[in-house]
Amino acid sequence: WGAAREELMNQIIANFETENPGITVQNLVQPFEGREENLFAALAGGDPPEVMMASRAEILKFADDGLLAPIDDFVAANGLDLNAFYPSEIGNFYWEGALYSMPMPTGGGITSLELVNFDIVNAEGKEGMIPATWAELEDMAKEYTTLDDRGILRIGADPGTDASAFFAWLYCNTGEIYSEDLRQVAFDSEAGLDTLNWMVNFTNDINGGVQNVIDFFAGPGEATEAQPWYNDAQLINFANVSIFFHMQTYKPDMQWDMSTRPYNGGNPDAVSQGLSGENFAWGYVVPSVVTEPTQDAAFKWVKKITYDEDGAGWFMLQQGRPSPLRAVNENQAYYDVNPHWDKVLISLESDKSIAIMPEHARVKDIVNQAVQAALFGDKTPEVALADAATQAQAVLDEYWGA
Repeated sequence: WGAAREELMNQIIANFETENPGITVQNLVQPFEGREENLFAALAGGDPPEVMMASRAEILKFADDGLLAPIDDFVAANGLDLNAFYPSEIGNFYWEGALYSMPMPTGGGITSLELVNFDIVNAEGKEGMIPATWAELEDMAKEYTTLDDRGILRIGADPGTDASAFFAWLYCNTGEIYSEDLRQVAFDSEAGLDTLNWMVNFTNDINGGVQNVIDFFAGPGEATEAQPWYNDAQLINFANVSIFFHMQTYKPDMQWDMSTRPYNGGNPDAVSQGLSGENFAWGYVVPSVVTEPTQDAAFKWVKKITYDEDGAGWFMLQQGRPSPLRAVNENQAYYDVNPHWDKVLISLESDKSIAIMPEHARVKDIVNQAVQAALFGDKTPEVALADAATQAQAVLDEYWGA
């Protein structure tokens, strides 16, 4: 946990070390670029950190390869009540019946949020709205997007340029990534093709092409005040729940409102929903090579940052973002700092926990290349999805065949 959150984590560490003399915790902040490769290298090298922060997809992969220690015995020995978590949150970290982590932060609230900057709306003396459907989103984006011969000056909305965005919109159009038994890919359905076509058309017709979008967002990091969102250059933001902490830090006086991600109003069965556990549901795992008594110390630290309200709960509360722990989200302090906290909790209820494969990262990389190919015009959306489905199905067949 870097940026402004590093000091918060350091406070938890200090308290933990006071409570547990003899245990020392080092918060080794890693650059996001190359993070997954660094995890694999650490595990393969045989001397990894005793606790590693990893995404759900990575955790399932490592667990399937026998590289992680399950935590079921520790949970039982310490009398931990897993019902303290939302079912969709704790459910993200089981593989073949064994539990490998407890969640922190939420795996939900990643794709379900739609925020609107009403400073922009009010400055133009217009009556604002929060788009509920794809068509309404298009209309509002057209109204507020401004371009010149250099590119985008102000963006109304960005539907995204990668597989994560495609999956998020896919589930708001009745689509699925995999079949129920996880043996077949399903993203190349009619709903999938409609979704990718819509993303391509939106990007080209409203934002002037994918390169315009890439150039517009280039430069500022994930959590800096230089981002367009904090400079009235972005009207609609499909952010995750970490945005609330950054808004408190960089633009606490922003006038804004929110709802859930728009759905395809042209599909009578489509609804607004977010994805829990597909993209960056974070967990904290103990490598299987870690031995006693270090393993017990590692599990104690995992408990502090996932289960304890004075650790995990406090960390989320300080950021104004929801916790996987039900009781924490009932704290009045959330409502005091976030005027739309009730809508945040509604968005979490709209999240759908989806089953993914240990090889999901490989599948997602294939889909990401397909989305990019379609957006850059290298392939038609139909050909891009069909090619991706063929390649991804080969990955699934290889896994199940083994």
